[in-house]
Amino acid sequence: MKTLKLFSVLVLGSFLATACLTSCSDDRMADIAADSQMAPKSNLSKVQVIETGEVNFANSMTRSANIVEKGGVSKLFYQYKWATLRYEARTADGTKKMLSELLIWPTSAEGDFHPKTYIVGCHSTITSDAERPTNLKNQGYDYEANMFALFSNKLSQKALVVVPDYEGYGITSHLPHPYCNRELTAEQVVEGATQALEWFEANQQTMDPNWQSVAVGYSQGGAVAAGVYRYCLEHNRSDLRMKGAVCGDGPYAPLATLKQYIQDNKLYMPVAPTLLLKGAVDTNPEMKRLGCTYQDFVNEKFYETGIFQWLDGKQLSTTDIQKRLLQHSFEHGDEGGFTMMCATGSEFMPYTKSNAKDVRGKARRFNTANGKGMNFCATTEVLKPAVIEYFQTGKVTGDVPAAKLKALEQALAENDLTYGGFRPSAGFTFFHSTRDEVVPYCNYQEVSRTWGTNSIQGQIYNSGTCLHVNSGTVFFLKRCGAPVDDILKDKWQSGEKNIGNILY
Repeated sequence: MKTLKLFSVLVLGSFLATACLTSCSDDRMADIAADSQMAPKSNLSKVQVIETGEVNFANSMTRSANIVEKGGVSKLFYQYKWATLRYEARTADGTKKMLSELLIWPTSAEGDFHPKTYIVGCHSTITSDAERPTNLKNQGYDYEANMFALFSNKLSQKALVVVPDYEGYGITSHLPHPYCNRELTAEQVVEGATQALEWFEANQQTMDPNWQSVAVGYSQGGAVAAGVYRYCLEHNRSDLRMKGAVCGDGPYAPLATLKQYIQDNKLYMPVAPTLLLKGAVDTNPEMKRLGCTYQDFVNEKFYETGIFQWLDGKQLSTTDIQKRLLQHSFEHGDEGGFTMMCATGSEFMPYTKSNAKDVRGKARRFNTANGKGMNFCATTEVLKPAVIEYFQTGKVTGDVPAAKLKALEQALAENDLTYGGFRPSAGFTFFHSTRDEVVPYCNYQEVSRTWGTNSIQGQIYNSGTCLHVNSGTVFFLKRCGAPVDDILKDKWQSGEKNIGNILY
């Protein structure tokens, strides 16, 4: 079985996607006509087929690969089919609802194709519903679902791949997203993977008799993938035959993450702690019982940026939100509004109108690039002093009731991967940068400290100038294929090692 090591000559920008799509209905029309003839159903009562399609995914490779035709066009084309499915699962309010997911499988394998591998793909943090996996047909070459599709192409794992949308996206985009809710999201993903597999075997092809599965994800997806494998082990979900999880830079420890943000007093992506807080306020039963609101915990000037409304609307990506926060800082920072710090030359300065020009009247050149550590805000710009005091010292000295602070602390703690005394089996593989500016290294440290490096495989790197966002691309293209292969071939070994200065 070949792995993604074969793609070491690739860079993300070399991918070109040419779609040959056949769909049952427009995506939004499918929302309205889910139960009509426009949305044909499989013979499984719980699964609805909303759309199907086929994609030719071509790539250009460097000449050093020695497989390039004249003109620089590769002979290789990766063809796969996809289906958008709906499945039933428990949601944050305790009721069962239909959720959505993407299923992908290759069509170019020689002979009869009976997948030997089932990849449970767990997507990273999104804030725009348009970024959901089931919106595959409307996305470009750099779409994360295409990275998962690489596992199902001719040269890789020859795998069936499922990528659920998560609650709060796709068909449930009208609902709050329970961000980093470990147990609930894992349960939903497991249900989605199970029902998608049943549909595939009933309507497409049977799996190889010895098929096995692995969960894979980066960032939020890394935490979800680890949670999915834990869920299968804890709840004896042997029906998924899951052998491990390959996880990159995930928020496995939300409570430790918040404390690290406070200690560093730097937020390179202010949306990250906002999502942690919002997920807890929106969906945690105790916090709802206490009537917790966002404004209990954040400064008014941060609330006034509109970030919570942007997240509710699900129209803006994390990059869009970062740009809007920067613009708000520029327009209102001089009047005491929320303020970002931005790189100009070798220093960081408040990104405000008063700093737009230097002492000579010359316009400053600010680097507002997102995802490369070029702008940040102080944590004190976001969280109330009482919240910071509590998570630093445990003392309640401000205007936030103790009950609400303790409820937030417990909500975050319960979603730690290691919460509750669970002891892992073989197959947990973690990549993490010691310099990740969005998901700090303490997330991996909490896992390795609690479970021990003799129980997990830790691959540590220093991302250098290639920080959280860019490292995710490299993770999919170069790093996750080999450990997936090792897990499936029973070559997985525990222990911790440093894999270099950067992920490349």
